[in-house]
Amino acid sequence: MIFDCDGVLVDSERLHVDIDVRCITELGWPITHEEVIERHLGRSERDAIADIASVIGAPVPDAWVQRWRAAYTTAYETELAAVPGVADALRDLTAAGWVVCVATSGHRDLTWRKLRRCGLDGWFSDESVFTAAEVAHGKPAPDLFLLAASRLGFAPSQCVVVEDSRPGVAAARAAGMPCIGFAGGVTRAADLAAADVVVSEVDGLRDLAALAAGLLPAPGS
Repeated sequence: MIFDCDGVLVDSERLHVDIDVRCITELGWPITHEEVIERHLGRSERDAIADIASVIGAPVPDAWVQRWRAAYTTAYETELAAVPGVADALRDLTAAGWVVCVATSGHRDLTWRKLRRCGLDGWFSDESVFTAAEVAHGKPAPDLFLLAASRLGFAPSQCVVVEDSRPGVAAARAAGMPCIGFAGGVTRAADLAAADVVVSEVDGLRDLAALAAGLLPAPGS
């Protein structure tokens, strides 16, 4: 099972949106929360920076990028928590024999920092964390999910993706992988309509193993 990190394992998307609104406004683009969700949620840093540059009509200053990253780091260290129920879901999945991994648009070092902060690092290894820096095209392209499946020795049809963003769901579909949309943070269920099934924050991730098994073809089919 392939997990996105932000908004699925760690409850970081609200922090990201608030920070992006504050920091991007400093560049002269009075971006709204809704625009951040629509344009940047689930995408890589390089894609977000390219989008910002296209709107402001100038390269994004390196000093601003460093302040932006520092704002994220501070928020991770003081406010970040695991998504409710995800630790139990990981326990149940591994007990049922599932292989779990992370495929994220974030940086590797920050991803590990977030997982450690939330007490989820024990479920993963360096070999089961994949980032957008390892592929030519980030989400919504399928590259990252296909890389994860290939490295772990699975066909796309044997994988299930858990995602909370439209680019992530689109990437899963493009990879030929069943997708569970998680509308547990800033993303509305309607935004994840392309997923095979959508669960909400209220539902949580309690029945993830059974839900995922129902999306895979029966053995021998």
